[in-house]
Amino acid sequence: MPRTFLPLVILSLLFACTDAVAQGGAPADAALADEPPVEAAAAAPGTLSVRLSGFHSADGQVLLAVFRGEDGFPGKPESAVKKVVAKISDGKARVEISDLPPGEYAVSVVHDENGNNTLDTNWIGMPKEGIGMSNNAMGRMGPPKYRDAKFTLGAEGAVQSIKIVYL
Repeated sequence: MPRTFLPLVILSLLFACTDAVAQGGAPADAALADEPPVEAAAAAPGTLSVRLSGFHSADGQVLLAVFRGEDGFPGKPESAVKKVVAKISDGKARVEISDLPPGEYAVSVVHDENGNNTLDTNWIGMPKEGIGMSNNAMGRMGPPKYRDAKFTLGAEGAVQSIKIVYL
């Protein structure tokens, strides 16, 4: 076979394979051509384990919000897909959230020391209570960005270890 002809043969085989894949299947032999395509299995939900440390006291409660996307993160818990209230023990808390579909998430945490179910701030908007974010993301001159706090939750689950900070 002449050398100029070989690249054309390889190119035509490549186009035939990509055309077959584009039409919904891989190149198949005649025995498999009549079988219906296999549907993709729905991704199994995962469990998010959040381990919190660095609390100054056991007063109050922990408010935890899980966001799927940057909408409302971190300061609008009403936009969260899950909200959890937890107790503090020995300067630590642990939260397990199950049945979350696989995807990209971010977590924001507040040490609600006075139990009023909100983050208390001073007159310029700085938190007066402890806060924490997934990936221990910190903002510069404001709250952290979703892109810095996001993580991927798969069917196998995910663990986030968050240290509470007091500004």
